[in-house]
Amino acid sequence: MTIIPKSATDPEYEKKRAEFYLPEDPDIIKKLEALHKISPVISFIWKVDEGWPVVWVSENVTQLGYTPEELMSGKIDYADIVHPEDYKKISSEVKKLVQKGNISYFTLVYRIVTRSGEVRYVTERSLLKRDNDGNITHYQGIIIDNTEKERAENILEDLERKYRLIFERAPLGILCFDENNKIINCNTVCAKIISGTKNKLLGINLLKYMEDGPLKAAIDLVFLGESGYYEGEYVSPAGKRSVIKAEFSPIISEEGVLIGGLGLIQDITEFQRTEERMHLNGAHLETLLELHQRENSSVSEIAAFAIEKAVRLTHSERGYLGLLKENDNALEIFEWPVKGASPEEKNQTYPVSSSGMWGEAIRERETTVNNRSFGFDPIKGIGSDPKVKINRYINIPVMDNDQVVAVATVVNKPEEYDSSDAKQITLLFNGMWKLIQHKLADEEILETRRILKVLESVINESPAVVFMWSPETDWPVKFVSKNIERFGYLVEDFLSGKMLYGDIIHPADLEKVRTEVARCYKEGYSDFSQEYRILTRSGEVRWVDERTLIHHDQYGNIDFLQGIIVDVTERKQVNSFTQMEHGFNDVLEPGNNLRDMFEKILDFALQIKAIDCGAIYLVDSSNGSFELVAYRGLLEKFAANISHFEPNTIQAKLFTTGYPVYKHFSAISAMIREDLDYEGLQAMGFIPVHYNDKLIAAMVIGSHKELEIPANSRNVINTIADQLGAIVTSFREGTLAKKGHNGLQDLCDTMDDLIFIMDMGGLIIHANYAVKKYLHYSKKDLAKMDFLELFPPGKEKEVLESIDIEGLISGRSSRCYVPLMSKDHRSMPADTKFFVGKWDGKEVLMGVSRLS
Repeated sequence: MTIIPKSATDPEYEKKRAEFYLPEDPDIIKKLEALHKISPVISFIWKVDEGWPVVWVSENVTQLGYTPEELMSGKIDYADIVHPEDYKKISSEVKKLVQKGNISYFTLVYRIVTRSGEVRYVTERSLLKRDNDGNITHYQGIIIDNTEKERAENILEDLERKYRLIFERAPLGILCFDENNKIINCNTVCAKIISGTKNKLLGINLLKYMEDGPLKAAIDLVFLGESGYYEGEYVSPAGKRSVIKAEFSPIISEEGVLIGGLGLIQDITEFQRTEERMHLNGAHLETLLELHQRENSSVSEIAAFAIEKAVRLTHSERGYLGLLKENDNALEIFEWPVKGASPEEKNQTYPVSSSGMWGEAIRERETTVNNRSFGFDPIKGIGSDPKVKINRYINIPVMDNDQVVAVATVVNKPEEYDSSDAKQITLLFNGMWKLIQHKLADEEILETRRILKVLESVINESPAVVFMWSPETDWPVKFVSKNIERFGYLVEDFLSGKMLYGDIIHPADLEKVRTEVARCYKEGYSDFSQEYRILTRSGEVRWVDERTLIHHDQYGNIDFLQGIIVDVTERKQVNSFTQMEHGFNDVLEPGNNLRDMFEKILDFALQIKAIDCGAIYLVDSSNGSFELVAYRGLLEKFAANISHFEPNTIQAKLFTTGYPVYKHFSAISAMIREDLDYEGLQAMGFIPVHYNDKLIAAMVIGSHKELEIPANSRNVINTIADQLGAIVTSFREGTLAKKGHNGLQDLCDTMDDLIFIMDMGGLIIHANYAVKKYLHYSKKDLAKMDFLELFPPGKEKEVLESIDIEGLISGRSSRCYVPLMSKDHRSMPADTKFFVGKWDGKEVLMGVSRLS
């Protein structure tokens, strides 16, 4: 009900009261006016004019920051407070409603803007007031603030959309069921695997849907609170056979009550489907076998045979086949019965654009069954004889994956064609196509099998952890894959909001990561990659490679980030050792004595993760004893206690096992029965050093902090030990300089990164094995080749501009992201680092490339 202010003159008030049906009792009016003041419902009377001038408004319009006088005086029209983006829409909607003529009221939802600039959602419900002639004189209505409801619904819709995106786009089939075995949700992949549409599956009893057997038993385990696993053949209710891998897990509420289960299903037999379809219909077995016996026949003979069999199997009068030729722009036509001596003599070619119904089959990719009689009217695209009477026909596209490769047609069956006829000739012509393409098909099947095995391995042992982040400070996690447990964390740690992704980034790298992500936002990147360190739950530092896609909503705003992180710590360790090898030139200087060289080698070793002390021994060839030559990171007292080992001691036997021995220090201390705990060691390694299968030296490495030496650190230590054997032998034989240089070359050849050494003029003087392996250049090709020839033609200027010559000379390095070019002209994305070092005693330019 609309209230008219009492400030109006009595005649005006009486007139408006009569016009708007107001009560006569002043007390009732006062009560209604008081009610309006505290009500969230604001009443209006609007003119029908443009901009909806306000005739009257209740006093509680002050809730929006406006006064009744501003609106009723005409200083502010109602259109002025409607959100600009909504005004045109609701204005058009009101006009449409008014033009209908039979509308007495309407309801609209739109936004308004308060005086303070706040945007509020309102629902308007209005009556159309008419005069005696039926003309609309004004609108009378109310607006109700429903901002919180709209915002909540928008947030809910946004969340639902994001999670549904993950659910629907997951590469695995996902199945959810409740405690009563009923399927409550599944994605499209799952529905496809278990041979049912999503709508058909929802609500059915899963256990009743499955036949008795191992698969059903795996699901039964869920209702015992355990996980179930199945791998093997699956036969759907429709009879489709496939090989699947399925894992079922119980879903437990916070109160410990089973509320349902989750199933992850993967079809691992996609490559078998086509072959299996060929054997579903026993009636075609003889024909298909006979067809495959014609593998040595020509394409024309195979096509003629297939058309004849299609005609006979469907009891048709004639048959036609069009094979796509010349980049899919033309059809080569075969028909049966054949007129003439040879099928080849009667083949005709038609452009696809003028091939009538066949062209339609290629475009639509659907089978057509038509049982209408066409009399003697020719049908464009069927046969070459316009006098052939067409009573009915079936037209099918022959598919190779998603590609149409041929079109087949049979015509004039005495009875109507049905779906069985369509299935028969579809199977037949699919078999024909497989025969024509059998060699290619065999290769594709082998490749598919290989890819499936790789994918299976990736899924089971994937090092990639999948994330979906919110683009907020330090990236709250919306989704994370279960293998986050590799780093010691649980999915719940992030999804519960207890942890942000930024919480696990190494503090020294966090600001760098923030800056890089902000730069990608600002410059409009759709994806980016970066490397940084994270901390595991146990405090271990791991290097990760992050690859991320930036997802935008329909308005261009970033709504979430989707990416993966891969642990690249071991690669970083190897690369770090690649950098250490620049100092090997100093170690291998002929003027150094053996102790100096050993101490420098130990300095290298102490740069390896988890290692903070070590010692090197020489073996006395006369009696087999071990003598300490150099040590680092150990107390002098401790070094004195381990300075000499007789050949029959426990320590010596640890070296003579023939392979490295890694143990906790307490185990070593117990074996030798000496009190050496004052050193505070935790982990130790005993590494024999051989040369030509002869034990000539030994290394001891250790850690005061770590409980064990990690595997990637052991690999680097073994590499150092291999080089140490060559150094000791070279020193003894007086060929240190030559052997040292060759040892460095051998070390380079163990690296997976591409390393090329150039003189200061840019000519290549050495390249490691990886350059030859990945770029396919021979040693002869690389001899004196200009290093710019390793990059694509036309990129020389970009490469040179990326190299800071002055910086290189002063000891800094430069980065280049131009791809490398192989000998067979393949472009290979790479990150190349240039620096100046020494090679064979001369200053050289070095390049180290990591392939992306």
